[in-house]
Amino acid sequence: MKLKTLIFTLFLAFSIGLNAQISQDASYTYSGTFTTLALSGDKFFVMDVGSSQCRIYNTNHSLWKTINLEVPSGHYLNDIQYVSENLFTTDNSLCLMYTYYLYDEVNQYYTYTTKVIKEDGTLLLNLPGCQYYFVTELQEGSTKMITYSYDYSVFPSPVTTAVYSLPGSLLTAGKVYEDPYGQATFKTFPNPASRRVSLLFPNPIQSPDAMLELRNASGQLLQQIPVQTGQSQLQLDISSYPQGMYFYQLRQQDQVSAAQKLLIQ
Repeated sequence: MKLKTLIFTLFLAFSIGLNAQISQDASYTYSGTFTTLALSGDKFFVMDVGSSQCRIYNTNHSLWKTINLEVPSGHYLNDIQYVSENLFTTDNSLCLMYTYYLYDEVNQYYTYTTKVIKEDGTLLLNLPGCQYYFVTELQEGSTKMITYSYDYSVFPSPVTTAVYSLPGSLLTAGKVYEDPYGQATFKTFPNPASRRVSLLFPNPIQSPDAMLELRNASGQLLQQIPVQTGQSQLQLDISSYPQGMYFYQLRQQDQVSAAQKLLIQ
């Protein structure tokens, strides 16, 4: 009886293992993520850059809503965040934040704009120059939004940090590019570069001991640059380096970002 019991137990465990498989529910050709709406529940939304749209799906991946985003001609959609209900308003409206940019090819710099809108396109907040932002709830119960706006037409680029009070509360309000540990891909422009380069971090720096490390193709450390808390971008003078492939990484606390390529020519 003991042998039969053992065989049955092993068979059952094997059967459970076969059933506990990872399965793909759907596939999208756009950046996307989940959000939990205060009234409408769990949703999945994607950012369609070509159509300047935010499309929101039910958890069974049927289309729920499509929100058309106003993006001027020659500009490109860059990010969608905080698809939410009762965060930016208290009237149950579906709202979101989105960012678009324009690249000046002659002077080689970006201009960003961020807007907060309702699903019908009603503008709640216009933020020229704003590239990064995040929402947080304070211990005393209020909801705050921090925005970082840059003027990349001058060097070094000045940054303006603004603090806003929001009428609603933060549930989860999904983000397309959420990366709490700063491990997401950096934005580097221009790349290739010859004189100077701008490095945009995925999120504002949270650590007081953050350091950017620049290495050559052989892995030799060439430069260590301290990065201040709250800083979201760094501009490097690379005019003294010879042509070739270089790599840089960001260290903060015990986290090290993936190596990013920089081509100097």
